[in-house]
Amino acid sequence: MADYKIFSGDSHMSEPGDLWVKRIDEEFRWRAPRVEKRERNGKIEDIFIYEGWPPHPVGVGLGAAAYTAAPRGAGAESYRAEGKGYEDARAGGWDPAARLEDQDIDGLDGEVLYTTLGFRQFWIRDPRLQRACFRVYNDWLSEYCSYSPQRLIGLALISMYDVDEARAELRRAAKLGHHGAMIGTTPPPDCAPYKSMIYDPFWAEAQELGMPLVFHENTGGHESRSASGSSYWDEDQSMGLLVRPHEVQRSLGHIIVSGVLERFPRLKIVVAEQGTDWVPYYVRRLAKIKGGTTTYPTRLSMKPIEYFHRQVFFTFTDDPEIVAERELVGVENLLFATDYPHTASCWPKSQQLVERELGSLPAPERRKMVRDNTLAIFNVTAPVPV
Repeated sequence: MADYKIFSGDSHMSEPGDLWVKRIDEEFRWRAPRVEKRERNGKIEDIFIYEGWPPHPVGVGLGAAAYTAAPRGAGAESYRAEGKGYEDARAGGWDPAARLEDQDIDGLDGEVLYTTLGFRQFWIRDPRLQRACFRVYNDWLSEYCSYSPQRLIGLALISMYDVDEARAELRRAAKLGHHGAMIGTTPPPDCAPYKSMIYDPFWAEAQELGMPLVFHENTGGHESRSASGSSYWDEDQSMGLLVRPHEVQRSLGHIIVSGVLERFPRLKIVVAEQGTDWVPYYVRRLAKIKGGTTTYPTRLSMKPIEYFHRQVFFTFTDDPEIVAERELVGVENLLFATDYPHTASCWPKSQQLVERELGSLPAPERRKMVRDNTLAIFNVTAPVPV
């Protein structure tokens, strides 16, 4: 086993269920997202309520691994069926002291922290309400991370309904100590796609601040939502496995081929928890688009695949396909993630998973993928130099 610790590129919060009710601006208090106890199928469950969409149980977000240290892949449905909620979950999702203890158990030096209850708030249709919700989360996460700022690395939530408002909140997030920001995998409804130059002031702000921008699953339009009803009440979510990557593929294409990454060469885009089995195929297709006057010409000064390798990054957990294709995608473009405390998490066996899946890799490659890439991309100073 390696003599250094993991630094997770994608882990999560379990936000307090009353966070928004307590902290949101008074005018939105009655509309605030919240967790309530409700009966479903004869069980009392913690249910997340947010405007405009069906409610859903929060147990999956709190995480099977966090309940029982179950092996990865133990099955999300069994934990929904048991109606587990906050009382059963580990406190690390909302208590930073407990979080550091769980990092130590798992052999981690630190984690980049993403939301859980905030994902579906990207679907809120009222721009003012969405911005108010995101401000609450950004403030709370800053307080959480201040407990250990070298080990708890926060990512803000940014609403993209209004570019000027987005720039202002990104600047505020940087002052709060956040190291990057999540934006919707696709822009909000009725907004221009990311290829539009109206977003250039925002890309410029992110570049100037050194804030990577993250496309995480469940933050886009209808293809991001697991099933037609957009709720864990739905029985059949199988279509989500087929169509979920489509949105991020389009957004990446818009950003790369339209010239966003050429105009902003220090802008970093991280694709988190969107699956990676499609990425080698995407890279091969992207490589067919040439700069200049070949079969698929563009007006870019470099080949699109060169922008990809320079500025686009992916998180992965137990993804043997991406490990096998790492040279095609780019060793420097891959970030190992524990996904703590979600159902897909490898906690508390992350070291064992890394040893099994990456143990045969050359030592420098392995270290980049499980530690150094994350530190470099999110501008983190390691708590203990190794």
